[in-house]
Amino acid sequence: MADKETAIYFKIGGVKNSWVVKSEDEAVKTFEDIKNKQTVSLVIVTDTVFDWIKDKVGQGKKEIELPLVVSIPTRRGGKSQVDLLAELIKRTVGVEIRVQ
Repeated sequence: MADKETAIYFKIGGVKNSWVVKSEDEAVKTFEDIKNKQTVSLVIVTDTVFDWIKDKVGQGKKEIELPLVVSIPTRRGGKSQVDLLAELIKRTVGVEIRVQ
C-alpha cells in the first residue's frame, strides 16, 4: 500500500498485489479489506500510509493474528525510496534497475 510511484516500483519488483492509496480513509479501507481476506501475509507500506493505518494495526493485534506490516521510508525521508527499492529488487530478483 503506497502512493502511485511506489506502487509502480513494487510491481516492477515482482510484487503481485499492490494498492495505491491517496488518503487516510482509502488506506484504512484497503487495509481492512486486506486483513479480512486473510490471504496476505506481508503488507509493505510507506511511512505516510503506516501513520494512517497504525491505529488499525494496533487494534487488530488484540483481536486476531494479522499480516506482518512493514514500513519503508518515502522519497522525502531517509534514503531515497528509489535507491531502497532498486537495492531490494537487485537482491531478490538479481536485476539492477536505475532510475534517473
